[in-house]
Amino acid sequence: MTSLKTKNICFLAAFLFLAIDPTLAEVVNEVKDCDQFLYQGTPPEIPGILEKGANKDQNRYKVICQTYNGVQRFLTVYDTTKKIPVFSAYEYRGSAGPRPDPTWMIEPQLDEKPTLDNINMRPKGHTTCNNQAMNADYDGNGVYAKGHLFPVNHATTNDDKISTFTLTNAVPQVCGFNGGRWRVMETNIKNVMDQIINKNRCFVVVGAQPGTNNLNNRVNVPGVMWSAFYCDNGVSGAYWDDNIKRDHPPPMAMITVQQLELDLGIDAFP
Repeated sequence: MTSLKTKNICFLAAFLFLAIDPTLAEVVNEVKDCDQFLYQGTPPEIPGILEKGANKDQNRYKVICQTYNGVQRFLTVYDTTKKIPVFSAYEYRGSAGPRPDPTWMIEPQLDEKPTLDNINMRPKGHTTCNNQAMNADYDGNGVYAKGHLFPVNHATTNDDKISTFTLTNAVPQVCGFNGGRWRVMETNIKNVMDQIINKNRCFVVVGAQPGTNNLNNRVNVPGVMWSAFYCDNGVSGAYWDDNIKRDHPPPMAMITVQQLELDLGIDAFP
């Protein structure tokens, strides 16, 4: 017969396990706690934000292991002051199937203490979003779309695709840019990686640099957006462009990841 004391010890052990269980933490302390989505586990070098893997301001920049249906899908570093992501990172494993149309979600742990009930992204509900964007910020503006960083057409399974519809993975992107040359760029990268992933792994980092304007007096409108990919066989490339409307612009030109660093000061794959 198990004694009451033994039962209490077992209960305490179980409680302590739950208290430290890392699956409770979707918002983690450092990028190294969610580095499976980075090439060789190494995050980008972004001066003043991420340097040698260290988060330079943990109060402002939050590391999110983006979790949907209990599965970690990709990584985002999020700026709670500007209320936009710094970047999202993911492994590209191919993509097929239709585009879902889910309700855009939030990251509850940015505004609530971590619990068993908020380890997954979810629709806003009654959460007060002091540290992140909301659907209401975008409603009726007519100029900006919710621009994915991790694009839905790069996600593998249907759940992966749905997981990209979190506002912590989106920025106010000029509609003509979002649906025009940026979308063409996403398709071009996808086409390159599709020829490689049967024998090699490919990783992508997509980011935004803050601009001078705000949407709804809350959410920063990026001035620049950038994207870079790197595959095990050494194939790599990068793009960046201003987040503005242009009449009849030429397609975005692929550059090297080294040129991206020269242009923007961002080393996507140190």
